[in-house]
Amino acid sequence: MIKTSIEESDDVNALAEAAGLSYPISISNELSELLKPSAFLAELGIQHEVRINSILNILKASLYPVLSGSKETMPESGIIFPVPLVKGPYIREEMVSIKAELMTDDGGKLKILLTAVLDSE
Repeated sequence: MIKTSIEESDDVNALAEAAGLSYPISISNELSELLKPSAFLAELGIQHEVRINSILNILKASLYPVLSGSKETMPESGIIFPVPLVKGPYIREEMVSIKAELMTDDGGKLKILLTAVLDSE
């Protein structure tokens, strides 16, 4: 089971609602750690919340409408999209692949789980 960061869930869902997503969002701990800027990058103004907001907007653009209404969904297998992330202390961008899967939570409600697709070398 993939652990998700509980302390951020309300903030993430508020950002998801603002982005127009109709599902609650969970972010895996691994992805959350990748999105947190180093102290050096934070001093330059790169913020964790802004990175999450960017990913949610990319996710929103990747969903497709359901035929019977204005609600959006994704394929059963989920979607994978690349996101460039600035890393430090040497300023360079690395591509990170993010997988979004539609799942049911413990209460039986649909939610989207975002995870990092880690390269196996």
